[in-house]
Amino acid sequence: MKKLFFAAVLLLAAQAVFAADYTLLIKGKAANQFPVSPKKVVVMDYSSLDTMQELGLASVVAAVPKGNLPAYLSAFKDKKYADVGGVMDFDIEKIYKLSPDLIIISARQQRMHEKLSRIAPTVNINIDNKNYVDSFKANTLLLGRIWGKDAQAKAIVSDFDAEAGRLRTVISKEQGKGLVTLYNAGKFSAYGSGSRFGIVHDVLGLKQADGNIQVSTHGKSVNSEYIAKLNPDFLFIVDRDSVVTGKTVPKKDVENKLIRTTNAFKNGRIAYLPADYWYLANGGAKSMMLMLKDIRSIVSKTSA
Repeated sequence: MKKLFFAAVLLLAAQAVFAADYTLLIKGKAANQFPVSPKKVVVMDYSSLDTMQELGLASVVAAVPKGNLPAYLSAFKDKKYADVGGVMDFDIEKIYKLSPDLIIISARQQRMHEKLSRIAPTVNINIDNKNYVDSFKANTLLLGRIWGKDAQAKAIVSDFDAEAGRLRTVISKEQGKGLVTLYNAGKFSAYGSGSRFGIVHDVLGLKQADGNIQVSTHGKSVNSEYIAKLNPDFLFIVDRDSVVTGKTVPKKDVENKLIRTTNAFKNGRIAYLPADYWYLANGGAKSMMLMLKDIRSIVSKTSA
């Protein structure tokens, strides 16, 4: 992960200096300059929106893409927040008309970074899957730095570290192996270390049922036969259908005859992970704690 370096550049005038007179320089994948404590922000990244809400920054949010807005961020459905469409297919003209001070994006909008930068300073605050926790912390501290919420941001990081540490201790005593999958339109994709769902293995230390899964955005295409053969003790299923169709996948559609042969099924250790924060907003301050809670609920179960 490329580290984030911060430098405040003072634009001093003869009179009193206000927060808006400062410029924050961020060096990462691209250099960006924008006013400290911007008052009108278009937030295209749900993870950042999550963290901003936890930092008490909802008042500076001018617009969000409401097309796939996670349920736990439903407060931003309010009409006082403009709707700019979806995270992939958004209304750039509407963003222009809003005249924002800052635009926050992630990898989903990276292709439009240059065009958005012509409207307002645009910063890409993305999660690095290979350095998941480090990038989560850096992103949280960065958002805190922009709005002078350093103490609150550090508290979020500290709370996460404490809970993750407790959960690692629980998992360290567990001999079983786990498999993380994405379920979409009747098909499975498997993810391992270094992936978008690698927190289960890389951060919390749960052994992998398959240690040879290549890292890729869309995972390794697998089927029920593959899962049955691996026979994971823990099976994590991210239900992407729930954000595509708005309906939770019925367990009977997933837990077929082959899946029911696994130790995970027999011991009640299949976890259906909400795509709202596992898929759409993973890496946010609240979503990270919810993810830890989901994992704990399964690994803490006593096997039959």
